[in-house]
Amino acid sequence: MNRWRWLLLLPFVVVIAFLAIRLRLNAVYRLPIDFDEMTYLPMAFRYRDMMTNGRWKEILYFRENLEHPPLNKLVFAGRLMASRAQEPDWKKLDVPMSIPPSDQTAFFGPRKLSAYAGVLQVVIIALIHPIGGLLLALDSYHIKYSAQVYLEGLPGLLAVLAVSIFELAIRRKKNSSPAEPVHWMPLIFSAVFLGLAGAGKYIYGMVGPVMLGFLIGRRVRFRQLLLFPLVALAVFILADPFLWPNPPARLWESVMYHWDYSHSQHVVSSGMPWYSPFYHLTHASPTEWHPGVFPTGIVDIIILPLGIIGIPWAIRRRPIWVAWAGFGLLFLIFWPTKWPQYTLLVLPPLCVCAGIGVEQIFRSWFKGWSRS
Repeated sequence: MNRWRWLLLLPFVVVIAFLAIRLRLNAVYRLPIDFDEMTYLPMAFRYRDMMTNGRWKEILYFRENLEHPPLNKLVFAGRLMASRAQEPDWKKLDVPMSIPPSDQTAFFGPRKLSAYAGVLQVVIIALIHPIGGLLLALDSYHIKYSAQVYLEGLPGLLAVLAVSIFELAIRRKKNSSPAEPVHWMPLIFSAVFLGLAGAGKYIYGMVGPVMLGFLIGRRVRFRQLLLFPLVALAVFILADPFLWPNPPARLWESVMYHWDYSHSQHVVSSGMPWYSPFYHLTHASPTEWHPGVFPTGIVDIIILPLGIIGIPWAIRRRPIWVAWAGFGLLFLIFWPTKWPQYTLLVLPPLCVCAGIGVEQIFRSWFKGWSRS
């Protein structure tokens, strides 16, 4: 992108960023207590207690909520340390009650961390395609789950960074050979962010196979092909202290927990079929759950159709994002648990494809209008 296009794009990105900030901070303050917040926030307070009292070794053997790695919860704990928030009396809180004034510091600090991570996702997508960034900024699922104490904001940001930098690593010059080597430094940084994304929430590591497939397709040198997964794996283990005592056994334990949970009465009784991700991606349910919090639900309904329309052009212009969207949707279909927040795994790449789709629709319309 030349300098003039950057100058034209920048004002739109700034407006989209301010819109994303306003919508997510509004959700931070107005959304009631949600289910997973009653799990992750107490865990963050437990980690805060360990960190405050110098009981660092206990973090390695803390087994509550072992199905998710501790990195995101440790970040929340750091925010609680900085704010010196008083721990709520959990017995007095329930879903979906409003947050009592005495507990707002405890909730709002971690919520804001997630919200700002969500805003940065929007900014990166807007830099890739401004229409895609606008769609992501307005999506009610993305606003909701990146404005609460969920594990979606930070890992989602790390995954977006990993793929964005990887795209720079594999970008070819015009008339270059298919076997042209990738760029070392972006490749390494991409692997670092990929490892951190998986250490934030395991399912965000699924973008790794997508990127590895592109490396294999590029026929890169073997040392580059080997370096990428090794760096990502090393960072993943280093950033996940739960794994340190015995990485293979601890990781297997987390995987088996998810398998058992997916067949638990809680999940089975929810009655979510295999196509639930497509339902979430075509229904603006958060606007029904929380009336008046979100500006519109139309965007939720159109992202998937527009993304499908944009695929033919996105394959040529941004193939890594098409691959992420496609592989991510397949992953969600086969992933046994179908909670709506999992759609945030595929919303960024779908918005890139949708933005390209909208652009091409307008281009076609303009060409037809100019010829008439």
